[in-house]
Amino acid sequence: MTSNKQHLNPLSILYFIFHHSWDTILLIIIGSGPIANWSTAIGVTPWLGFTALVILIVGWHTVRYLCFTFEINDEMLTINTGILVKKHTHIPYSRIQTVQHQQWFFLVPFHLEKLQIETAGHDDHGPEAVLPLVNERIRTEIERKRMGDSSVTDDTTEDLSERLTPPVRHADYEINPHELNVFALTSLGVFPIIGALFAIYGKVQEAIPQRLINSVTNTIIHQSAIILGVVGIAIVVLSIAGSYLTIVQKYYKFRLNSEGDQLKTEQGLFQRNSVTIPTARIQALRIKQNVIRQWCHISTVQALAASSAGDDEKSNDLMILPVVKNDQVFDTLHPFVSWAPKQFSQLDHLAKRSYWYFIRNASLISLIVILPCLYFFKVWGLLSLPVLLIGILMGWYSAANTGWKVVDNQLILQGGHFFTRSQYVIPHKNIQSFLFVQSIWMTHTKLAHIRVNVRHGNSNQLIEIRYLPEVTGKEIFKWLQNR
Repeated sequence: MTSNKQHLNPLSILYFIFHHSWDTILLIIIGSGPIANWSTAIGVTPWLGFTALVILIVGWHTVRYLCFTFEINDEMLTINTGILVKKHTHIPYSRIQTVQHQQWFFLVPFHLEKLQIETAGHDDHGPEAVLPLVNERIRTEIERKRMGDSSVTDDTTEDLSERLTPPVRHADYEINPHELNVFALTSLGVFPIIGALFAIYGKVQEAIPQRLINSVTNTIIHQSAIILGVVGIAIVVLSIAGSYLTIVQKYYKFRLNSEGDQLKTEQGLFQRNSVTIPTARIQALRIKQNVIRQWCHISTVQALAASSAGDDEKSNDLMILPVVKNDQVFDTLHPFVSWAPKQFSQLDHLAKRSYWYFIRNASLISLIVILPCLYFFKVWGLLSLPVLLIGILMGWYSAANTGWKVVDNQLILQGGHFFTRSQYVIPHKNIQSFLFVQSIWMTHTKLAHIRVNVRHGNSNQLIEIRYLPEVTGKEIFKWLQNR
């Protein structure tokens, strides 16, 4: 067995410091009082004490860097960590499920990247192995070992570098600038940004002295409506620009590549983020459309994967196709996920009389906002009444976009929430559990709910179709029972 114990790149010290930034800030805050008292007692400036604390923090993470080593052996990857308590993590290459690497733009000239490795029995809190800052060659070597390539030997460094250079491959799919612009401009992410900017504007007003506000108010009293309009327009424009730029830089040059049973995505302008995952880890497909994208006849396709390596750290959704025309979704998707349907299926939908239940529920939720406003703000509370209209529209939207279909060995469920339609394509074998739910009152109306659970990230994804006809619910439940 060959062994080559290696250290991370020395810049990893900075990673350790910033990765534990909250711990560092807390340590500085806690230590500020004692440091100031101690400095005054011995007659030195507090800055000297803070300098000593900073040196201590840097020194601790330097020792941590020195104690962090890894070995790429013939059979497994071994990671050694710990200062006071040593920890040795052994990961056989055959157990590696996903490989994710992230590279900030300023690390590209140095060929450095962050590497995350996950196995089938991964920890709920993250991947088993994280190499904070290593050369790109390390990832290539691990991938070769994982794929069973034994051609890497202990030859000269020059020969090794040539062998480990990844073959040039053209992406099977790459988003074009026009698609990326459409995707960014049709995002509903602008609304949270608008709310945040209005909140910031309110805080800024509170911070301005009242005397200055009164002076300005007296000067522009006749132009207040114009100024408020300009401020509102400026906030909306800034929000749209912020949302647009955020999405463009995140999905810049998005690529999707399929090789054997492996699916690889790559995206990002300032930080290139790449994920390699076996297609067998994909539990279901989600086809999403907000109301704007429905009007534009475009969709977004995500994978619900049994992996923590996803589109973002919180949702674990793996982006497959950021934007694609509705009539081309499955034609584009099928070469990458072989079990995906080859074409859209016409779904069954709710009867119009069932819409009332969705509208009723959404309206009751809106009263949680309206009633306190009316109670505390009296007449001004009437301004909250549009929330009821929004609730009614959301209920109608949710009901109108509810659908279902059993196609071959797959269950297709569709629902609408917050003006976003989500269609799930779930293979029968990937359904973890299922429920047929019917309350006492629903027995009289002959309605029922169907709930399906699939593996998603490190937890579970609940998919529910509400207020189905009882007969249809029982048919789907019977189909789910057949194993």
